[in-house]
Amino acid sequence: MKQIQEVEHKGLLWINLNKQSEGPLKELQEKFGFDEQDVKESLPPFQRPKIVKRADYYFLVLHFPVFDRETRKLGFTEVDFFLNANYLVTIHDNKLPALAEFFEECKKDSSVCAGYFHGTAVNILFELLNRLLENIFPILLHINEDINLVDKKLFNRDTGMEMVEEILRLKTNIVAFRRSMQGHRTVLERLIMYSGRDLDVASYMEKVNIIREFTGEIWHMLESQKESIDALYETNEALVSLRTKEVMKMLTIISVFVFPPTLLATLFGSNMISNPFARNSYGFWILFLMIAACVGGMAYVFKKKRWI
Repeated sequence: MKQIQEVEHKGLLWINLNKQSEGPLKELQEKFGFDEQDVKESLPPFQRPKIVKRADYYFLVLHFPVFDRETRKLGFTEVDFFLNANYLVTIHDNKLPALAEFFEECKKDSSVCAGYFHGTAVNILFELLNRLLENIFPILLHINEDINLVDKKLFNRDTGMEMVEEILRLKTNIVAFRRSMQGHRTVLERLIMYSGRDLDVASYMEKVNIIREFTGEIWHMLESQKESIDALYETNEALVSLRTKEVMKMLTIISVFVFPPTLLATLFGSNMISNPFARNSYGFWILFLMIAACVGGMAYVFKKKRWI
C-alpha cells in the first residue's frame, strides 16, 4: 500500500502518511518546506503533545489511546499534523481505524469531501479530531466494565493473585490513558490562540466546542476511573493484609495448642527422668488426659478472651 496518499477537493488538500518513515517525510519536506526540527519530531520516538507556529504552517503533536486486545493493555500512538489554510498533512503509524476510515470516505466519495473540504483545511482537522475523540469513548466504557467486574469479585476469597494482577493492569491502563489525553485541551486552545485570519477558526467554533466537550468529558471520566481503581487497590491491600493476619493468627493458635502436648510427651519420654506412669497399666491414658486437659483449658481461656 502506498504510504503517501492524498485527497484534493475544491483547492483543499489532505495528505495522509500512514508510516512514520524518513523517506516519505523528506519528500513532503521538499514539497511544502517543512522545518527540519518538525520533520525529525515526526519520526520515532514519541514526542510530547505540542503545537508550534511556523511562518507558513502549524505543527501539532497529539497522542491517542490504543488498546491491545492480546495483552489487554492500553498504550498510545502519536499523530503529527502539518496544518495550513490550504492543506492538512497527517503522519501516524496506522493504528487508528477512525483516521483511516475518514480518509477512505473522503477518497472514495466526493459528497463526503463536499461536506468537509470547504473554507480552510482546519475544517478537515476539526472533523478528524471529533471522530478520533468520539472513538475513545468505547475504550472508556470497556475500562468501566473491567472496574465494575473487579468490584464484584473483590471480596471473593478465591481470587488471590489474579485480583492483584487485574487491578494493577487497570491502574496501568488508566495511567497510559491519562498520559495520552493530557495535552489535547492545551493544544486546541493554543491553536485557537495562535491562529489568525489564515485559518478562519472563528467560523468553526461549533466544532471547537464539541471537541472541548469531548476532551472535558473524557478527562472527567478518567478522573473518576482513577479514583475508583485507587479505592479498589487500597481495599484489596486491606483485605490481603487482613487475610494474612488471620492466617498468622491461626498458625499462632495452633502452635500454642501443640506446645503443651509436645512438652509433656518430651518430658515423659526422656531417659533422664523416671516416668511415674511407665509401670501403670493406665499410664498412657493418664498422660493422654493430662494433655487433653491442658489443651481444653487453653481453648477455654482463648474462647473466654475471644481470641478464637
